[in-house]
Amino acid sequence: MLGSADIKVRPLKLALMVDPNSPTQVREAIRLACTQWGGMFFPIIPVHKRMPASWRDGPLKPPPAQTVVKGYLDGFDPDILVQFGKELPKYVLDSKLEVLKPGDIWRGDRDKDANEPTYGIGVLDVLLDIYKEHFKFKAKYPPKAIVPVIPKTLGLFWASVFGEYPAHIAEAIDREFADALELTKPEVRADKFRELTEGDVLFPRRVTQWATRVQGGVGYRRSASVFFMDASKIEDVIDYWNLRASGRPVLPLPKQFLAVESFKQVIVEYLDEHRRPWEKGSRGFDVASLVRSRHSSMDEMQAFAKSLAPPSADGQQGAATQRMSLQHWYPRLWDEWARGKDGGVADVYGKDDETIDIAGEGDLSIRLKSLIPSFGRENWFWSNGRCVNEFDLRLYGADEHLAEVYPKVEGDQLLHAITGNIGGFGEWRVGRHGLVRIVRRVSGESRKAPESEKIFFAWLKDRGWEAKLSSPGILAKQIYKRLGGAVGMLADKEVLALIEHMNGGTISRGGAQKDDRVGAERQASVAEVKRKLNGHRYEWFVQKGIFKLGLQTKCPNCQRNSWFGMTTLKEEFDCPKCLNTFRAAGNIDQGRSGWFYRTAGPFSVPNFADGAFSVLLTLEALAGHVTSSRRSTSVPSFEAMAPGKVALEADLAMFWRDGSYGDDTAGILFGECKSYGLFKPKDFQRMRYLAETFPGAILVFSTLRESFTKGEIAALTRLAKFGRKYWKAERPVNPVLILTGAELLTWERPPRCWSEELQKRFRNVHSLMEHCNASQPADIPWAAAVA
Repeated sequence: MLGSADIKVRPLKLALMVDPNSPTQVREAIRLACTQWGGMFFPIIPVHKRMPASWRDGPLKPPPAQTVVKGYLDGFDPDILVQFGKELPKYVLDSKLEVLKPGDIWRGDRDKDANEPTYGIGVLDVLLDIYKEHFKFKAKYPPKAIVPVIPKTLGLFWASVFGEYPAHIAEAIDREFADALELTKPEVRADKFRELTEGDVLFPRRVTQWATRVQGGVGYRRSASVFFMDASKIEDVIDYWNLRASGRPVLPLPKQFLAVESFKQVIVEYLDEHRRPWEKGSRGFDVASLVRSRHSSMDEMQAFAKSLAPPSADGQQGAATQRMSLQHWYPRLWDEWARGKDGGVADVYGKDDETIDIAGEGDLSIRLKSLIPSFGRENWFWSNGRCVNEFDLRLYGADEHLAEVYPKVEGDQLLHAITGNIGGFGEWRVGRHGLVRIVRRVSGESRKAPESEKIFFAWLKDRGWEAKLSSPGILAKQIYKRLGGAVGMLADKEVLALIEHMNGGTISRGGAQKDDRVGAERQASVAEVKRKLNGHRYEWFVQKGIFKLGLQTKCPNCQRNSWFGMTTLKEEFDCPKCLNTFRAAGNIDQGRSGWFYRTAGPFSVPNFADGAFSVLLTLEALAGHVTSSRRSTSVPSFEAMAPGKVALEADLAMFWRDGSYGDDTAGILFGECKSYGLFKPKDFQRMRYLAETFPGAILVFSTLRESFTKGEIAALTRLAKFGRKYWKAERPVNPVLILTGAELLTWERPPRCWSEELQKRFRNVHSLMEHCNASQPADIPWAAAVA
């Protein structure tokens, strides 16, 4: 087994669950966030019982509270929940995330004044690193370190802007860093906003983003925002905090300060800074967005925009029209579909990443290394987690299908399947980009690589299905094991024809047809096998034991040829045709005898290994190249049972993810595979049932043929039209993907394996969703009906 593991270090992300009507809980949440590395990116999630009227968008009703809260958790993808209220709803607890109380973050009742958190890297460690970087040796222009004094008026808003420390942390900072960092404590006022937010000023909230980098989310264009808000409303303060926690650069614009000229000037300079021209010769600009809060009106925001520049002679708004764009809605961070439109939530990482090579033999063991930031001291004795490591695994060359992609955990079975393979129950979970580990200290340990079959069947069991490999699936697994995972060596029509011929079948234009000797094995001469496999492929097949060598000779009694394996060669032979015995001496000569091969083990099963070749080649084509960004967790043919439900059956299944640490797209697919036979009505019925059971799943129809019959095209078209209906996040409910011999029996991948005409038409087929769009049966040349 070979492969690699990309290890990314990031802050432990806490989701701060608050009562949206409690300013005390929101302020406690802000104080807790300011004590942690990465705390600026901790979401404050309001646990509504019913959504307030401010969420009403015109005639549309507000979404259900459960949908919003679960959507925020899904979008921000936290590692741990912190409960500030008395209780959390059951649907939140069903997320399988660990739930803490604020007091659990510190070292317990005996250490009420402890300033070292039991979870995450504390602000004292961060300040120590800042001291070493900027203050240990006197710089000519050092940054300014401040702990602003928050006023009572609009105190919650100002705390969300600058941050605030709990009393015991503030005391510890005064004691240990007041002199070293030359800390000052200026009073916060609107007319001092520019002075206190200069780029070289370090205040509590800004300190939490030390040594972090933002990746993904809103792109370079129009990423900056000005949040037009009511600073007296708790909901607007929470929305401002979460907008910034999503990774966007955000400047607050409270209605209360519109008359403060110095505050207004800061906004103008910010808008001008983010007004960037497009390419040379273009008149277009990228501009920051002025985003309206739920407690502000569009008229108020438009009035402010007009005030930034006087009207021109023709009565137009003038320069202000190109200074910003007006956004009347708050980014829908809780909605999966809208996150793709509004920019979503970015990933926040540290700077201590590493890629390790994986090389295991026999037991499929992998050595996963744990990392912590260079400034994060190891407190393994009492720490429950200093930071988080994200692992992006790429595994190949194994004799088992190994898991690279993990579905969202919905029950204990999948959780145990993950932790049972890689250890540390409670330390591991499945995040947006794969495996996530809460790390206590730097370490390295060997674990068995997670098997796809166990992960997939555990996921089904959490959904009430008991699954197992079917008979063809077991055969496919054995073939994969014999090939050592190198299924691509079968991707050749002549190779498959040779193996099927030796197993008693032939390939005709319409498909595979048996001769009169159904299941009868044939042998092929060594010279013939060498000629058809040519070169390295022949040596490789022989080394893998796909063929067994034997002597073919003619019996002197019945005058028929018989084949004798190497283990049966002796002085006398027992003829299997006439059951007589004859001596080798005198009856084996060059004219009547020779060395011949027969297929061995699972390769000796007729009908293209009972369809297993087609299944394995389909999985190989779907998984993509070793160097591609696609990750997969796949299983061959399986069947599943559930009480009161029709049994599930598919030739293959796969969890997939396209992209890596960016705008990833992920999902599940099921496949129906044929060698050279035709798709029957029962095949389409089976796939339609899978579509209804698993909305969003891709339906794959795969064949080694290069074209379809009229009846198949009609059935595929009906299913494709049904699947094109939108499900969520602009994803079809069940997109259809067609694979033929053009994609399966080649080393190239789409669009390079297609004709020049198709390559020009479909230049970008990098993702599975793009491949689905390019392979619709009514719209491609290879859908022409066969005679």
